[in-house]
Amino acid sequence: MRALEARHAADAASRLRGLPVVADAAVARSTMPALERIGRATNAPADLVRPASQAAGALLRLESPGGEDTGTEQLLAAVVRLAATSVRSGLPAGEVLRLLLEP
Repeated sequence: MRALEARHAADAASRLRGLPVVADAAVARSTMPALERIGRATNAPADLVRPASQAAGALLRLESPGGEDTGTEQLLAAVVRLAATSVRSGLPAGEVLRLLLEP
């Protein structure tokens, strides 16, 4: 959300904060289309919204039978894209790392 705010997409950040935490496949299924709708409705930078949706999709893959390896790879790729884009958006790298490691 902080990266969205740094890119002057505070409305998108605010709406995303209203979404539930993606902690299981059921929430991931509903969150993916919600992320895309919010992105389109607010003209949020796709390079920040898309990796969030991809991370939710990776959780679906992780929870599917035999999907652990592929899901793990997808999740790591989405998180790396999101972190790199956040830094390019102006967030200090240390802050991005702190946000990733926050419990």
